[in-house]
Amino acid sequence: MVQEQGIAKVDLTYIFKAVMMGNSLYSDNWEKGVLYLTNLNLWFSEGGGWVTIPLKNITMVGREVTDSIRMKAQKAIGTTHVLIIDYQQPSNVVQGASASAVALLAGNEAVVSTLKAYLQPMCGTPPKKQSLSDIDKKLLYMLYTGVNDMQKLAFFTGADTQTLADSFKNLRDQNLCDNSGTLTEQGKKQVQELM
Repeated sequence: MVQEQGIAKVDLTYIFKAVMMGNSLYSDNWEKGVLYLTNLNLWFSEGGGWVTIPLKNITMVGREVTDSIRMKAQKAIGTTHVLIIDYQQPSNVVQGASASAVALLAGNEAVVSTLKAYLQPMCGTPPKKQSLSDIDKKLLYMLYTGVNDMQKLAFFTGADTQTLADSFKNLRDQNLCDNSGTLTEQGKKQVQELM
């Protein structure tokens, strides 16, 4: 069994379970506290105790921070440097199931950038596979709805065939769909997060 070892301890402001719909933030419950990064977990000080996110449950580190999230963070806590961490947690609704959750970490630029650099190789999506272009998102959604004819896809997405081919390759490279255009479980999950 692997022994837990500390890697970093930083003072940060965070929202452990942020309420988000798409790219819009509906939470404003930022907490100042301590974050411990270990080889197994992210530990957040909360009240008199601790809450954790196991690194193995983190699905993405460093999703693109929208301007509206930056503005809300600036207004609430005085910084625009935010790191978004997507993770899985036990479901409160279905026993034995898991649910998607989002943590937001904010602090000075050096701390946020260093945390991102540490976490990305350890867990979640590798940096090069983090973001989907608008065309990628449209294509992913069209494949999700069952549209896979190239002419229809070009019409619905407004993209030419080369752009669609590049986008399709990107989706395949990220394991979001197979060669026939059928979405993988990861692809279906990605579409549900985009909705």
